[in-house]
Amino acid sequence: MIELTTDNIANYLRARGAATEGEVLVKNLSGGVAGAVFMVLDMGAGEPVGTDMRTEGQKRAGKPDKRMREGRCFVVKQPLEKFNTAAEWLVDRDRIHAEHNCMALLHRLLPAHRVPEPLWLDETNFVLAMTAAPAGAAAWKSQLLAGSLNQRLADDAGKLLASIQNRTCGSAPIAKEFGELTGFVQQRIEPYFHATAKKHAALQSVIARTAALMQTNRLCLTHGDFSPKNMLTWPPADGETAQLMLVDFEVAHWGHPAFDVATLINHLLLKGFYHASRWRPFMFAADGFWQTYQQHAHSTLKQPVADCGGKLLGCLMLARVDGKSPVEYITDEALKNKVRRCAEHLLSLSDDSLDTALDEAAGFLD
Repeated sequence: MIELTTDNIANYLRARGAATEGEVLVKNLSGGVAGAVFMVLDMGAGEPVGTDMRTEGQKRAGKPDKRMREGRCFVVKQPLEKFNTAAEWLVDRDRIHAEHNCMALLHRLLPAHRVPEPLWLDETNFVLAMTAAPAGAAAWKSQLLAGSLNQRLADDAGKLLASIQNRTCGSAPIAKEFGELTGFVQQRIEPYFHATAKKHAALQSVIARTAALMQTNRLCLTHGDFSPKNMLTWPPADGETAQLMLVDFEVAHWGHPAFDVATLINHLLLKGFYHASRWRPFMFAADGFWQTYQQHAHSTLKQPVADCGGKLLGCLMLARVDGKSPVEYITDEALKNKVRRCAEHLLSLSDDSLDTALDEAAGFLD
């Protein structure tokens, strides 16, 4: 099995007929803790640029067309078995199959540019190739950390998630295809819920209950990492509205609709904690996302989310400071304690609802 690097990926692609013999430019993208991701520009592919100056006789004689090509850009991804985290975190590499299948499904179900299109899958080496995002695309996370927040993108996330859940809810074939929970357990239940519970003995019962609910009341396709780092945005053309492209489907499974909703709300609130006195736009974004989701999601989906989302939000918030994958931008111990107090409060409430949790969380951000 080959481990891809910027040094060997061009030859790997040529060997499998996925790149030309021309120049291949490679950029190492951020794969997070879970894998390697590369942007590839094959300069020898694509349509020729300019006018073909060969005569008809030269063409018949087989004189090569030496015009430059416009190039072909695509993305290549290979997951790691051992995540790049301080705590040991092992995950089966065959999760790339779930990613490929989920991406292919959503590419069929959703409008253009909502998800990449899978190009090919190398099952032996656990390598997936996909189309690249539009030029100028960047992770929404980078804008949020810089303090730039477009409420329209938060609303768009609500519409996008509702569309995914609406289009897959109740589908027996999709439930069967994504019913295996091993990847979800390895990447979310164990490192988020179980690892966090070990550090908070008084909360073990409520965390265990919430983790069990995420594995039992399963209604729709669940992304599993519906967070700003996996949402790309780019400058809209004239007359267009800013929108998001969703990427990274390694944790995709048939699951509880609340998981993706609470995941994004958690990340928006954590950005609010990070920005301290400038927290209000992030709370508004979280609330706007939740309200937009409710406006578009079927009642069979949004009601279970509303009912248990508060406890789930508390679990996820605590996990991102005390689980196996703490967020990298909250490093100050005093700020970590502030997040902990908020999460512990949400988990102590008798009301499990998401609306109550959002109201209560605002008091800790202020």
